[in-house]
Amino acid sequence: MTAAQRDIKTAAKALKALADVNRLRTAALLAYAGRELCVCELVDALREGQYNVSRHLGALCAAGLIRKEKKGRWAMYALVRDRGPLAEYISKLVRPRPCCGIIAADIARLENRLALRRRGVCVVGGNC
Repeated sequence: MTAAQRDIKTAAKALKALADVNRLRTAALLAYAGRELCVCELVDALREGQYNVSRHLGALCAAGLIRKEKKGRWAMYALVRDRGPLAEYISKLVRPRPCCGIIAADIARLENRLALRRRGVCVVGGNC
């Protein structure tokens, strides 16, 4: 397989992952935050169950769009910035302003949830 064939397969996998509305919302929140978020913060912002959010995060990780880092009992997720046009597209969903009402509402809930952090770290941990 040539490098070009690998690149197109990688892009197709990432686009397939983003074709799900909840995965796109999740990626948009990670782009908006510009930092690592824990699962429980995403659960609260998206108003989705922990199982579903974790499943979507797994698919986004498998597609190479986000990265996961374990910090103690917390699993922290962040958007991979060097994904070229796809990372640019995801960022444009939230910058300079949210693209649509559902993402704007997700961002408002995320802002409320992030206000609960202490010293920049999630301390609620109900769904982490």
